[in-house]
Formats: sequence, structure tokens, C-alpha cells
Amino acid sequence: MEHVVIIGGIAGGMSAASKLRRLDQTVKISVFEKDEHVSYGACGLPYYISGVTKSHKDLLSRTVEEFEERDIEVHIHHEVTNVDHSNQKVKVKNLKSGEETYVHYDKLLIATGAKPIVPPFIPEEASNVHTLKTLNDGIEMRKYYQDENIKKVGIIGGGYIGMELVETMIELGKEVFVIELQNQILPNYDEEMANIISESLIDRVGIRTGEEVKELRMEEGKVTSIVTDKNSYDVDAVIVNIGIKPNTEFVKELGLDMLENGAIIVDSQQETNIKSIYAAGDCATSNHLLLNRPVNIALGTTANKHGRVAADNLAGIPTKFDGILGTNVVKILEWTAAMTGLSEKQAQQENVNIEKVIIEANNHASYYPGAESIHIKLVYEKDSQKLLGAQLVGKDESIAKRLDVYATAITCGMTTKQIAMLDLCYAPPFATVWDAVQVAANAAK
Repeated sequence: MEHVVIIGGIAGGMSAASKLRRLDQTVKISVFEKDEHVSYGACGLPYYISGVTKSHKDLLSRTVEEFEERDIEVHIHHEVTNVDHSNQKVKVKNLKSGEETYVHYDKLLIATGAKPIVPPFIPEEASNVHTLKTLNDGIEMRKYYQDENIKKVGIIGGGYIGMELVETMIELGKEVFVIELQNQILPNYDEEMANIISESLIDRVGIRTGEEVKELRMEEGKVTSIVTDKNSYDVDAVIVNIGIKPNTEFVKELGLDMLENGAIIVDSQQETNIKSIYAAGDCATSNHLLLNRPVNIALGTTANKHGRVAADNLAGIPTKFDGILGTNVVKILEWTAAMTGLSEKQAQQENVNIEKVIIEANNHASYYPGAESIHIKLVYEKDSQKLLGAQLVGKDESIAKRLDVYATAITCGMTTKQIAMLDLCYAPPFATVWDAVQVAANAAK
């Protein structure tokens, strides 16, 4: 009986395990997860902390017991500390008993995800400093921030998770401010698009961009102030979200090809440069459809696709994953920001000859109640007018789905002229005669 070992039991790992079992009823599948929870929606953690999602159990896709009912062995509180590829075995530590054992594999899938980057100025002993990545992090933070004595919260890092947690803290009635090293929040977006949101938040959120945190000052085991290169801010609690890095230190000496940040480079079948070792999820790369090189963009959507493709290939069914555009969307209070493909900044770094267009259009007919403005920025190739990137910002939920039109168009290599002539739906409550998607495309020259 062939034995497939999967290291990591969240999105990529359990997606692979589930599909592999559907494809092959005979293979032995063993999953090792160092946490106590598997297969949960990590993207929902900010909403669980705020109470919008009532129970952490609502975030669980399947329990350990449900996987075991499908003949998938799941070993929680077990950490793989070493991979011996020459002998095709992994060293596993039981984190409760301390016992270490070796487990043989025929094929191996590394799906260990990523962990928050913790800067050196964070004191380990501080009881009021949090990072958010795992379900246990969320459970701890949900309990902690219910305390009404926690009034002023400083968030270090103005990226996706940091800005989602701004909404979380406001929902909990906290005074919140964000410190971001770059000169804008949402650093992946172009400045003029990010600024639309930041300028609207000034009265509710302290936004401190272009500041570098130097020190967290403590009293009696708690951080009481954040010191930057420009100012000092009193706090009752601190949340740190300055980025993540792949959980791949334990295979650093294995000889796997990796990016500089430790992401494992895989081919289109999720296989690494070492035969029979595969990787999926936040610890692995994807081919960027426009840049045509491996990139590490941590998204739940990508992790699940990795898992499905890996499962096919683990089962001996040749399947390829073409790649990604880094399509994402984030909700910040009443605002939605969404982007796909290359930003103007990225295109310039890649020396691509581009044009850009920025427009403002209604989400639906102005004479129908509740019309809202959508801000759209398109980046396209100058000569061919092929769309390379899109960013949308506004107060309408339809932004997410309109962004998907652009993601599809880029994937299919469409030009702005072709997008403008798409047969999109129209009725006054939902769109304008020329949809905002097309208004932006028509503005491209």
C-alpha cells in the first residue's frame, strides 16, 4: 500500500487529503498538524474576533473526526521536525508527550503554511501583544479584546490583515490607530487608490504612514507605548501584522529550491525539484501569469487550488496549475478594495511599457436609490492595449465581482477594447447601461 504523508492540516494540506481520498480508496494518507485544529477558514478570523461570526466552530470546514471517518489519519499536536529524503522518512515529534518517531513515506506533501514575521523590537514577555494567523490566535484575541479596559489599540502594519483588524477593533468599540512603514496603507495598491480609503478614515482611525517602529516600552509585563522614529503613542494593546514568511525552516537543509523568503519552488504539478516531494499553500510558489516566474502570494484561494492539483498528481493523474494573478479583495468598514494583476508600481519595476487610466463611475443607475461611486484604475500595455492590472475601490459589495471580470479578462489576454464590448448584464438596480467595468475600459486610449 502506498503511503502519502502530508505535513500541515489547514487549507492546502486538507484540500489535498480530501481529494486524494476521493481519487484513490487504497492509498494510506497520514496528516501531521502541530496545532489542535485542522481545515478552518483563517480568512474569517477577524470577523470571529469582532463577534460577527459567533463561534470558532463556524470556521471549521471539517473536524478531525470527520476526516478519520473518511479513512484519513490526522495526527494533531504532531510536528514534523526533519525530512530524510534518502530514506524517505520524516521525523515526527508528539508535542504532548515529547516522543519522537520516524514515519516512512512513498510521497510527501509539504503544506505547512506561513507564520507572522515578528520583528526584533517585540518583547517576548509582553502579555498584550498579539499576532493573528491561527485559529488559536483568534480564540485568544476574541477573549482578550472583550475586556472593556482595553480601550486603545495600536496596529503595526497597514496591509490586508492589519486593515481588516481596524474594522474588528472599531466593531468592539476600541480606539485604534495604524502604524505603517510605507507611505500608504495597503502597500500593494497604488498610492492614489489606497489614499481614497485612508482619507475617509481620518476621523475614525489614526493612520500613521511613513513611520518606523523603534521600540515597544513596557511596564509590569505589558506594552504601554509604541515608539517610532517620529513619535510615541500610548496603548493598552498591540497587534503586529507586518507580513508572513513560509514555515519551511525544518527543510532548509534538504536541498529544495526556494525563493529568498523560504517559499518552496514547485512546478505546474506542485512537485519540487526533489522527486516525490510536493508542496502546496502559503509555503509554496505559484507561477505568475504575467511575470512568468514563481512568486509567493499567500491566499486561501490559491492554497486550495494547490491542494487539488497536488492530489491529482499524487494519485498519478497528470494535472497542471497554470498560475495566478494575485487577485484579492479586502473589506475595511464600509469600503471595499480589490485588485488583480500588476499595479502601476509593479509594471514600472518590470520595465513594462504601460498606460493607465483612472475613472469614477456609478455602481448602478443614478436615478435608482443608493447609487455609489466606484473608483477604477486600469494598467494596460501601451502598444497592444492588453489589460495587465486593475484596482477598484468603493462602498459597494459588487466591487468584488466586477474585479473578477477583470481577472478573467487578464487571464484570457483581452484588450481594453474587447472588455468594453463584453455583453454584460444591465438593469437600473444593478448597473449602468455601460457598466463601470466598461466605462474604465472605454477610457483607455
